[in-house]
Order: sequence, then C-alpha cells, then structure tokens
Amino acid sequence: MKKVFVLLVFLLVPFLGIAAQDNPITIVNWWATERGRDTAATRELHFQLARAFEANHPNVQVALSLYPNRGFGTRVLTAIAAGEGPDVWYQFYAPDIAAQGFLEDLTPYLEASTVDEGWFESARRRGVYNGMTYGVPRDAVSGFIAYNKDIFDAAGMAYPEDGWTVEDYRATALALTDADAEIYGAGGIEGGEGCMMWSPFSFNLGGDLTSEDGRTVTGLMDSAGTVEAMRWCLGLVTEDQSATPGSMAEQFGEVTFMSGDVALQSLSDWEIPALTEQADFNWGVVAPPRFDENSEVVPWADSYMYYMWSGSDSKDAAWQLIEYLSGPEAQRIAAEAGVWAPNSPAVWEELGWDEDPIKSVSYNQLINSTLVPNYLRSQFFFDCVYPALGDVRTRWIEGGERELEVMMADATVQAQACLDDGYSSLPEGS
Repeated sequence: MKKVFVLLVFLLVPFLGIAAQDNPITIVNWWATERGRDTAATRELHFQLARAFEANHPNVQVALSLYPNRGFGTRVLTAIAAGEGPDVWYQFYAPDIAAQGFLEDLTPYLEASTVDEGWFESARRRGVYNGMTYGVPRDAVSGFIAYNKDIFDAAGMAYPEDGWTVEDYRATALALTDADAEIYGAGGIEGGEGCMMWSPFSFNLGGDLTSEDGRTVTGLMDSAGTVEAMRWCLGLVTEDQSATPGSMAEQFGEVTFMSGDVALQSLSDWEIPALTEQADFNWGVVAPPRFDENSEVVPWADSYMYYMWSGSDSKDAAWQLIEYLSGPEAQRIAAEAGVWAPNSPAVWEELGWDEDPIKSVSYNQLINSTLVPNYLRSQFFFDCVYPALGDVRTRWIEGGERELEVMMADATVQAQACLDDGYSSLPEGS
C-alpha cells in the first residue's frame, strides 16, 4: 500500500505543479499609517479590508505593514529610492508630485473601470496632474466648526447657526473666553499658520496664499486680503487672547477642543472618530462661517489618496487592491467602522449620513467643494511656503512685531524664491 501511495503522489506532482502555475499567488505590499489620535478601530480596519479583499481575490495576498504617521512619508520615499517601495500606500501628496516619476499613472486602469463614477469632485481632483490621474481617494473629508454645548449653556449663549460670519465667530470666541477659569473661545488651529492652511478659514477670510497650481505666491500671499486674513488669525492669540495657549497644545496637539475647555474649533471628519469615542462633554458641529453677509461659504475639503509605485512588479494585482479600497464595498466597511468618511456621495446617502445631524454638515460642504487646499497645490509647499508663514507667526507672537504687511512681504519673497528653485530642478515640461 505504501508503494502505491508513493507512486500516486509521484504521478500527481506534475499536475499539482501545473495547477499551482495556473493560479499563482501574487503578493501586494500595502503600507499604511496611524496618526496619534486614531482610534483602535483604525488598526483593525486595515486588516479587515485586507482580508475582505483577499476573500474575493484568491490569487492575491495582501502583505500589510502599519507604521506611525511621523516620518511615514520619508520611510516610503527612502524605500522607493532603494528599489524596495510598497506596491500600494496612501499619502496626501500635492498632485504635481507625479512629475518626480515614482507614481504609476492610473489613468489606463480607471478607463477600464467604473470605480471612479460618483466620487466627490474635491476628492477626484486631488489625484489629477496634467490631465492624468496618479492617485485615487481613500476618503473624503470637509472642514466645519465644532462647538462645546456645555460651555455655551453655562454662558447662556445660543449655539452658532449656518450663515454666520467670521466676525461672528471671533465675537463668540471672545465672549466665551474666561482665562481665569482656563476656558478658551477658539482652538489651537485658528491661532496660527494652520488657520490659513488646514481649516475652512483659509478660504473664507478674504485672501489666499498660492495660485491654483501652487507655483506662485507673489501677489497673493502679500496681498491686502491675505495680510488682513493673517492678522485676523494671529489676533485671536494676541489682541483677543481667545485662542488656546501653547501649554494646552503640548497635551492635545492642535485639536485642543478635545480638552473640553474650548468653545469653538475648526475640525474635519478625520477628528470625529476620536471626538465621538473620547469626549466627555456635549458637542455639536456647524457649517464654517462665511467671509461676510454678502458672500457664501467656500467649502474646504481634503482626502488621503491611494498610490501605486511605478516600480512595482505586481501592478495588476496592486490595481485590484486600489480599485477595491476606493470602491463602494470598502468605503461602506470603513464608514460603518467609524474610521473614514466615504469618498462618494452615494455611500453617504446610502448610510443616511446626508441627514445625520453631525455628518450632514460635512456632506453639505463636500457636495459643493471643488478647490484643492492651498498646502496641497505644490509639492514644494512644505519646503517653501509653510516655513515662511511660520516665520511670520513667530515674529508676531514671540517677537512682538506688528508691521504685518512688511512681514508678509518678506515671507512672500522667501517663499517665491524657494518655489522657483524647486521647480527649476524638475525635468523640463514638468
């Protein structure tokens, strides 16, 4: 009997080998990251999505690696430079990063797919460069104002409502500030350069930092409108003293609203999971304030994007993973886990989020948003514009300087020279 068994195995080996060759397993390396304020559900979601994908793609195995957010971008680029990059990862690059050549052009894959039908326009535009698509949205978020109901109730003040203005915001923040009780009207984002970048105030204070393609700041960053916008932001810290102090930021980061001692703060859908899980106070959200009574709110929106490495040896399988992750099934899983907001209005509506008292505020911003945030218009923004604007904040708050027109003019010259140098180093035509 033993000899017969051995003979059968010997005879079957070639056929088993043929079967294995007909259905080879392709490994796709997916790198992801966790931010400090992400909930435990975020980690679990990545594995849930990977296993769900594998269940429908038996010939593809996902090798998932999770890294801390700090230094994640550098880790990815270092691996790519060494020829060992991930097949798929997500990041928040400016679209023109595609000029560096390490991103795969996903246009041909999208042309053969229907996955991009119905994405929010703001999310879709995040991955487009020179008419080609290099990234697809992991999610879609918008900016709004969170308010602490307990602080408003204790002061006997009405909650903010849609249609308010930036001066209404400022007056409310000032009225609710009680430094002796360590209660502050405005959060940590509003009182610095973040006010002019990752918040809806960056679109609703009457000025902008960069051109639409991110290559020009001259005439924008130093314009009268932008100077006054920056004055408004910095004034929350110095003249009004309604923004949270640096000591609170050391504990809570920019999202000082989490302390329970802040009346108002600009937040996005990215902060809602942690707020929902951890806040021990009553809170609500409202649409961002508009510039004045004669204007409409300009929505601010953002998205993380999935990318494929142009050096990947498993591009077809990598695209299958990207297609799944950015498609409706994965979007529903992430939303129901309370981790990421979906990248298409159809999924929001399917989940009833368009009528939810919290999520509908974001939904109404997203369906009307088309602009790319100013910090995501140029791959050189964080090398050039961000530090120049940070110098202005330092000179104003720590140095006590008040000639803001001069400071913004200095920052503009510095930033524009840096941008020009950066773009001149790229291949011609980029």
